[in-house]
Amino acid sequence: MDESTFPVTPNAVAVPILSLIALIIDVPPFVWHIRNRNLAASSLVFWVIISNLMNFINPLIWPTDDIQHWWHGQILCDIEIKLQMAINFGVVGSMACIMRNLAKALDPEQTILSLSKEQRRRQTITNCLFCYGGSVYVMLIHYIVQPNRYYIYAISGCTSSFDNSWPKLVLVFIWPPIICLVDAYYSVLVIVRMRRYRKDFSEILVSSNSNLTKNRFLRLFLLSMALIVTFIPLQFYNLFFNSAEPPLLPYSWDLIHSPQWQDIMLIPTGGEVYYDRWIQIALGYGVFLFFGLGQDAQTLYRKWLLKLGFGRVFPGLHRQPARRTILPTSSKTGSFGSRTRSFFKDRLFRMSMLSLHSKGDSTTASTATLSPVEQQRGFGRLSTINENGPRAGDALSTSTDSMDEKGPSTKFPHSWLTKFLVDAHLSAPNRRYEANSNRSPQQWQSS
Repeated sequence: MDESTFPVTPNAVAVPILSLIALIIDVPPFVWHIRNRNLAASSLVFWVIISNLMNFINPLIWPTDDIQHWWHGQILCDIEIKLQMAINFGVVGSMACIMRNLAKALDPEQTILSLSKEQRRRQTITNCLFCYGGSVYVMLIHYIVQPNRYYIYAISGCTSSFDNSWPKLVLVFIWPPIICLVDAYYSVLVIVRMRRYRKDFSEILVSSNSNLTKNRFLRLFLLSMALIVTFIPLQFYNLFFNSAEPPLLPYSWDLIHSPQWQDIMLIPTGGEVYYDRWIQIALGYGVFLFFGLGQDAQTLYRKWLLKLGFGRVFPGLHRQPARRTILPTSSKTGSFGSRTRSFFKDRLFRMSMLSLHSKGDSTTASTATLSPVEQQRGFGRLSTINENGPRAGDALSTSTDSMDEKGPSTKFPHSWLTKFLVDAHLSAPNRRYEANSNRSPQQWQSS
């Protein structure tokens, strides 16, 4: 047939192009999560990549409704229909695993400094069951309710077949909505804990042994929330559509697996595409927006470009990106009041350091008398502001009451402020104060 009889529709052009772009841009986030051993997130990106790979291949093979000249897709479609069902279970299972891990990371009662070998093994098995257990199950169980080999739709390509009997609901279609409800439970738990521990958000993440920073946590959480809001209504609609399809027939193994089981159904679509293909493409771009634009991903891009020789064309790729020194403060997810207190606490800290550096010789002389360990840890400038003043480590017994009665101390004006800053900034696990305390006054003023 000529192209005027079976024209190539816009969908047949748009689907493979958009799928290929989504496939390419999702590879760096997948590699990055693999390197960081984030099984749940890497599994989610893996299922998205596989789905868009099929969305790229199928329209190229079956772009029009010319079924007389179609290839019947042997072997390729046998693999694709199993992967399609695995993707449906794998995406929602990976979402549940991500939310479960985020909820555990915000649980201070389960804080463990170092996991034992047995704990790591148990954690890996649990994550694998969430991400791949349902996929393996549905690939094996599908044969029970598979009435023919598969369908082939124009543009959409290979599609699974299901017998119109009640076991398909119990064995297949009821489980994705249930997993979505598990996703919703863990997402609510994460929201509750984020609000409850918002003041100690960063500290809990550091002590949770989860390899999560605040930005990584928020990216995972926001992507998972967007997917949950999208997938819950879709999965329940899919369950309702398959259960309401009249009529549900009695199950018969012999009838389902008759000699006609090898039949392959070829179906023209008039240029239409299954809605789930568009969802898979949109999911690919969503993964890139949440995981492919962060500083970690940009560092990965720069390394790849340098390996490909682009450093000769763009010398700026050889320059290491400047990393900002971030003072440990309250989480930005806290209330407006907590963020305001955090802002002024940073300002006070910097003003105090300017004043301490301006002491000049007296501070240097007193610091020189400290032990090498004290000098290395940077306590000299805070604990010996002048040679006659008390140390910052003293109890705060004379800070608030004495200041109210006698006014601010003229002998040691920074005693209360120093104690406050030591407690606030040296309690965080990363100890970034040590680097800040050695900065010059000009560096503090420029920041």
